[in-house]
Amino acid sequence: MMRLDNGIDLSGGRSDRNTFLLIFGLLIAGFFIGQFVSTIFIAAFVVLNGGGLETLADPELLFVSMSQTQFMVAQVFYTIVFTFLTPWFYLKMFAKRSFSDISPNHETGFQQIILAIVGTIAFMFFNTILIEWNAGLHLPEFMSGIEQWMKVTEEQLAETTIMMTTFDSFGSFLFAFVVIAILPGIGEEIMFRGILQNSLHKWTKNAHIAIWVSGFIFAAIHLQFYGLVPRMMLGVVFGYLYVWSGNIWFPIIAHITNNGLALIMTYMYQLNATELDIDDTETVPEMISVIGLVVFVAVFYLFRKHFLKPKTEI
Repeated sequence: MMRLDNGIDLSGGRSDRNTFLLIFGLLIAGFFIGQFVSTIFIAAFVVLNGGGLETLADPELLFVSMSQTQFMVAQVFYTIVFTFLTPWFYLKMFAKRSFSDISPNHETGFQQIILAIVGTIAFMFFNTILIEWNAGLHLPEFMSGIEQWMKVTEEQLAETTIMMTTFDSFGSFLFAFVVIAILPGIGEEIMFRGILQNSLHKWTKNAHIAIWVSGFIFAAIHLQFYGLVPRMMLGVVFGYLYVWSGNIWFPIIAHITNNGLALIMTYMYQLNATELDIDDTETVPEMISVIGLVVFVAVFYLFRKHFLKPKTEI
């Protein structure tokens, strides 16, 4: 069993500080390049559908100028460029390492996988409290301009989410599951936990600082400010799974569970198979959220105990 005591050396001979700065710079570059590539595909689809490029500036016109499948395809290329090619480029060109090097422990026992899944689901119910609290936050009056920009950005992203999660067939749901749950679940964990968090861990020599800072960056890069705290807390959960286990597959499984279950619940709600609207946190009883927290703590304690027992605990 191997946890991550001091992070994995991905420096390629550079100082720990310069390694983090290089990785952070590549992360930002990869984000914008991914957005650019995605926009190219969106523009191409709009033109092919007979629309004009001016629709790119208006989300409402954009979403009627292209199909959900076309938008999903553009999203796939964004995810691949940002969260797969960017960390691969760093590992190949600068660290001279492979993807397998970010998982020094190859143990993925069935019991631990179940614990990661159950704990993540339990945390999702507790997280509804944080989602509702974060959504109601307001900035001071002197920051009203920033707050207005944040609200406009949030509304545009909300429209994007609605387009991607309104399904007219089981096939569209399955494609969305791949695009929204599986690909980001793998790629974002490689990028934010496997690469970014490790560089912070090596630099600060403190797992907790690395987990919380990388969790914040993970949340901030999504540009959904009124969901910053709950997404950061998810990143923190994924970060501890990674540090305790030393295996990137555990946060990947947890990430896919979080995104995938939300999609499944959305699809079931659209089919009138459930009255629970995952997008409306008020439909989740407060007692269920509290029970979710209790279950989460208990299950993750067992997960942590399994991997840390042979050594002094972090």
